[in-house]
Amino acid sequence: MPTANAGIIEDQLLDEIPVFENFLHKIGFKRNEGAIYGLLVLSERPLTSEEIERVLGLSQSAVSQGLKCLTLYGAVETRETRDPLRRVKEHSAKEDSLAIVASVFRKREQETIEEFKKMAKRIQAYSNQEAEGPRKRRINSIVSTCEIAESVMNFVISLAGVGQGAIYDEVVQNLPKVLEMLTQSTDGLNQMGNLALGLTGNLTKRGSQFIHKKLKDNLLRMAGDSSGEDHYE
Repeated sequence: MPTANAGIIEDQLLDEIPVFENFLHKIGFKRNEGAIYGLLVLSERPLTSEEIERVLGLSQSAVSQGLKCLTLYGAVETRETRDPLRRVKEHSAKEDSLAIVASVFRKREQETIEEFKKMAKRIQAYSNQEAEGPRKRRINSIVSTCEIAESVMNFVISLAGVGQGAIYDEVVQNLPKVLEMLTQSTDGLNQMGNLALGLTGNLTKRGSQFIHKKLKDNLLRMAGDSSGEDHYE
């Protein structure tokens, strides 16, 4: 007996949809949007809205709103079929996941973190004349944490702009070393700065002017070197 997902997705993979649903829900999306995205990721072909409704058991309105949100964040693309006898819109998940994360950062997280940091900076200025104490240390920690978050987001956004390829692979290969050094001693942080210098130098030689400045500034900033730009004159 045919099932609702016949010819669209295997039953075994359909069981994984709740994982997509839960993950996207935890990072701010609705559960329906997570389910729709998961189905499109796991499907071997683009799907119509009607097929999505049938497989997931969602209403037309829920699918329409879900696709609209996912498209806004760059997770889904829609195309109209060229068959003159069957002019329908088909939806598919984009293949570049990093670009989706970058889009979420740009449209949601950056503004939130920036607003929170501005608040902490105002309190910092207010308590600037205070003696060192618990409140001052807590506020300073909030500012530092926001700046680290901004550096990570800017790095992801810059890397997504480069796109996949040799430069992308080189950054991905070296990034774990950089992050590992971040948890080590001062000597480890100095090594991290040197690695950032060498990595961005190689990127420049290969013509990646787009990522060079942001990458070097953010990596050095994460390493605790606020004067990173002076090394590149």
